[in-house]
Amino acid sequence: MKTILIHHEVKGSFEFLSILSNSLPEYLVTTSLDETNPSDVEVLIFWLNVPEYLSRLNNLNLILSCGSGIDHFIHLLDIPKNVCLVRLVDPYLRKRVSNYVLARILEKYFPSFNGIDLELNKERISNLIHEKPIRVGIMGLGLIGDSISKLLIDYGFMVSSWVNKKKLRSISDVYVGKSELYEFAKKSDILVCQLPLTEETNGILDINLFNHMPKGSYLINTGRGEHLVEYDLITAIESGILSGACLDVLKDYKSIENNPLFNNPKIKITPHIAGYIGPKTQALYASEVINNFFKGKFIEGVVDNHLKY
Repeated sequence: MKTILIHHEVKGSFEFLSILSNSLPEYLVTTSLDETNPSDVEVLIFWLNVPEYLSRLNNLNLILSCGSGIDHFIHLLDIPKNVCLVRLVDPYLRKRVSNYVLARILEKYFPSFNGIDLELNKERISNLIHEKPIRVGIMGLGLIGDSISKLLIDYGFMVSSWVNKKKLRSISDVYVGKSELYEFAKKSDILVCQLPLTEETNGILDINLFNHMPKGSYLINTGRGEHLVEYDLITAIESGILSGACLDVLKDYKSIENNPLFNNPKIKITPHIAGYIGPKTQALYASEVINNFFKGKFIEGVVDNHLKY
């Protein structure tokens, strides 16, 4: 029988199992390889760590990763070309991160809107934004970055983006590749990083980039902590290049006492709360992805094995 195997480390794995079993009754859904024949497993769902039994799943067609980023395992994963790897970036996760970015911008530039309902007060917010034009630069136009850009444009912000690869995008003002990075930075009053973490993007938020941004601009990082050169951020803020930053990701949350970022009043740090990963939204989205995959329909979030994101 066709089997969906959920690794036990998946957040809320038993709730995940219950939701998938109800939505995909034609499959056997299990959290234990002991309950099925490895050759029957066609779909594998995991989160942080690559399951040790991956090599035994010789009829695997589809792998679903519960995390929006794959940098923590992609170099450890030897995926056959016929196996599709998909990031489960469900619509709720996209909306949550987008709303987080919008709320942080309003908190910084329009504090009178702090804590208010964004949707109920959309017209008021949009009117004020039109009176005080601000250009937001978004680094990365994946599923989440694209969602952020659409929301900010909908509220009246001017939005541009920087990406590594040229292809058709949902917004028109897009800069591509290293040669256009600093030109993009010059137009970013607010810089939002939502890039995948790769060798090329590690440390991309550095003093060279900050020096090309408008004086007094602001940084929001919802990507990965490794994108940021922390010392360079402090230098940029102390010199007045940046007016501050909001970081939802850090390289290390454990060394709080020794990290000068936590003692800087111009830096807001949140404990990786922008997104949400949980079975209630991800499992239903996963069932949709599985259905569409085996019916040959288009699915979002497919990882490019060459680009590693």
